[in-house]
Amino acid sequence: MSADSLLAQYTSWLLGASSAGSLAPCTDNRIMDLVRQRILEEPDLHNNLQNDAFPLIGCGLQDGADLLLTLQHLVLAFQALEQAALHLYCTPWRREFHTIKTYSGYYVHTLEAALPPDAIIRALRRLNYEPEEDGTSLKIHVLPAPQTLATAALGFLAAQMECHILSDLVSCSGSNLVCGADLIQERRSWRGEDACMERLQKLVLEQRTTLASADCVLGASNGDVFYQPKFCDCCHEPFAQHVNGSCRMVVDHREDERCHTQVPHVDFIMHDCVFVENFLEHCCAECNMFHGSLCSMMKVCRDKRHRVSLMTASEKVQAVMEEQRRQYQLHCCLQPGQLPHYRCTYCRQLHYIKCKEVEEQCRSHGHSASMIMLEKDQRLWLQRSSMDLTLLCRNIPASHCG
Repeated sequence: MSADSLLAQYTSWLLGASSAGSLAPCTDNRIMDLVRQRILEEPDLHNNLQNDAFPLIGCGLQDGADLLLTLQHLVLAFQALEQAALHLYCTPWRREFHTIKTYSGYYVHTLEAALPPDAIIRALRRLNYEPEEDGTSLKIHVLPAPQTLATAALGFLAAQMECHILSDLVSCSGSNLVCGADLIQERRSWRGEDACMERLQKLVLEQRTTLASADCVLGASNGDVFYQPKFCDCCHEPFAQHVNGSCRMVVDHREDERCHTQVPHVDFIMHDCVFVENFLEHCCAECNMFHGSLCSMMKVCRDKRHRVSLMTASEKVQAVMEEQRRQYQLHCCLQPGQLPHYRCTYCRQLHYIKCKEVEEQCRSHGHSASMIMLEKDQRLWLQRSSMDLTLLCRNIPASHCG
C-alpha cells in the first residue's frame, strides 16, 4: 500500500471523526495497525510522508538514558503534534489554534519533555508555525491547505507507531543494552520487526563476545560485560571515526573550523536525503555527495570505507550557495497540484507532461530534457525546486553566512 492509499484511509477516518465532533488523535485500531504494518516493512515510508520521523526521534533519544521512558515521551509529543494538525484541519476558523505559547504547559510538559527546541520548531513548521522574534510563541500567518494538514497528521501518527516499534525492540533487547543511535541505524537498515530484532540481538552478542575476549586477554577478574554502542548518539557516526575519541558535534566550534578548513569542491552534489530530511550534515569524498544526518546511504559508504566527514559551518554555506545556483525552477506550464514530468538540465526548468516547450524549444535545440518516470521522483523534484535552501544553514552563526 502506497503513502497515497494510506492517506486516503486516514482522511476517510478523519472526515468521519470530525463529523462526529471528535478532534482527538486517531485511536482507530484498524488505521493504527495498518500504519504500523506498513512502516514495519517499509521504513522509507516515513520519507514519503515527509514527517522527519527518524531525525526527530534521533534528536529525542540523544540524551535519554532510559530509552523506554524517552520513547514514551516522544509518543506523547507526536500525539500532541497530530492533535495540533487536527485542530487546524477541523476548525481552521478558531484563531486560538493559530498560536502556540512556548511557556504553556502543552509546550513545556509535552513537547520540550521529549524534543530539543530546534526539533520542535522543525516539526511545527510542517503546520506553518513560525517562531516570533520575542521567542514567547509560534504563529501561523498562512494556514496550510487541508490536504497538507491531513498528510502532516498522518505523518505524526506514523511517528507515534515508529516509537511503539522501537519500544518493542528495546524491551526485547534490553533497555540498557542498546543506545538510541544504534537502535535507529539498525531499524532503518532492516525490514520487519523479526529481522531487526535478530540484528539487534546479534549486535549485542557480538559486543559481549568481543569485550569478554578482551577481559580474558587482560586477565580481568570482573565478570561484568557491558554493551558498547557502535554509533554515537550525537553525530550518529561510528565511534571508531571519532578523532582522538572526541565527537565533532561537541567540540568547540572554533577548534572545529580550524581543523577542517577545506571547502567542498563544486562538483559535489546533494543526495536526495538532504531534501527529504531538510538537513545537511555529512560529506562523502569518494561519492562526491552531501548527506543528511540519518541517511541510510551512510552505512553503505562506511562499509566501503569511504571518507565520510562532518561538515563545518563554512562547508555548509558553500554547499548551499552552489545548490542555489543549480536549483531548478518551475515552468509556467505547471499548475498548482500538478507534478513535473520532464526536467531540462540546460534551462534548469521542470515541465508538465503536456508542455510543448519541451519539444519545440529544449529538444529542438539539443538540450538534455529527460523524463521523470516515477511519481516519488516527481514529488522529490517538485520539493527540491520549491525548498528554501537557506534552511540548511540554520543554527550557523551569522559570521559564517556573510
